[in-house]
Amino acid sequence: MRLWTMFRYQLIQNIRDRTTYLEMILLPILLIFILGVSLDDAFQTPPVTDTKAVYLNEDQGAVGEGFEVFIKHLKKEKFIAVRAVSTFEEGINLVEEGKGHGFIHLPESILEKDAGRIGFYGSVRYPVKAAVVENVTKNFISGANTVLAMDALGMETSLAFQGSNLVEGSLNDWHVKPGAMDYYGVTMLVMFMMYGTNYAVFGMKEAYLSSTGHRIKTTPIGSTEHYLGLLLSNMTTIILQAVLIIGFTYYVYGINWGNNWLVLAGIILLTALMAVGIGTAVIMITRNETLSGNILMIMIPLMTFFSGGFFQTNIQQGSFIYKMQYMIPNHLAQNAIFNVIYDGDTERLLFVMIIMSLIILVTYIIALLSERRYW
Repeated sequence: MRLWTMFRYQLIQNIRDRTTYLEMILLPILLIFILGVSLDDAFQTPPVTDTKAVYLNEDQGAVGEGFEVFIKHLKKEKFIAVRAVSTFEEGINLVEEGKGHGFIHLPESILEKDAGRIGFYGSVRYPVKAAVVENVTKNFISGANTVLAMDALGMETSLAFQGSNLVEGSLNDWHVKPGAMDYYGVTMLVMFMMYGTNYAVFGMKEAYLSSTGHRIKTTPIGSTEHYLGLLLSNMTTIILQAVLIIGFTYYVYGINWGNNWLVLAGIILLTALMAVGIGTAVIMITRNETLSGNILMIMIPLMTFFSGGFFQTNIQQGSFIYKMQYMIPNHLAQNAIFNVIYDGDTERLLFVMIIMSLIILVTYIIALLSERRYW
């Protein structure tokens, strides 16, 4: 009952200034619209023309013969230009130099090798055109598998081989690209949820550092109930704000929030906990509401910037900067939401959520240690 009292008291304090609370909802909605409309062209996928495919056919058997017939028909298509190379290295170099968007490789005697594979290598610089060449490769594999099925049924075929020998591989992963409105819907949502750190700063200052907080400590309310009441009220304030933003942008702007609402809700919960944890840690370290607010006002836009919240960034995977992004709360939340919406890597999603949980744990430990230092 006392926990409910603390929760209700702090929640009322958070939303008492209705003008400020409405601004925290309306401002991201307005920014999403402005950024989504003004930068829409930067997110548009240009028409796929002048796609360049290079190939090396080293197989002298039935697969190689079938592939040459396939290439002969492909050369008649207007959307793609096909070019043969004489060595594997030449094909890779053409892709890396941008003179080819995808390289298809048929190794020698593919049917005679247990691990025989048809290789596909896509351009990282031109992912859309690389996907076109990749689909061309898959079409050939699909046709080859059809021949396999016909042969298994005893029907006459011109190509007999084990379909398991045909496995395509890509140098890069390419997924559906969100539109400008979809992209900024996620990044602005995360940024303004992180501004919810200010609720924690105000709540902790009032309940722990002010005369009101000292009076509360003299009441029968235990320290655990006191802290949980603040935590739950601040978290609820941020989640309500997120729900209103998501609901409005979904129904009015038509932003794609995916179909996995349960996992999305879990990420929103983690993001709210992370924001409250950061705000709590900052105020308990500085013991000063004004200083804490200034620190967060600088920190949150910087975190948004380095997370690609204002414009997309193409950082090479595996680089130092790429790895450092996983230390930024905004990047973690954005990455998790995009993974849920666009059916990304499940293992990466789990990894990101674990890091978010660790950040939450660390911030609350820091806040607890800082609080005990003064009491």
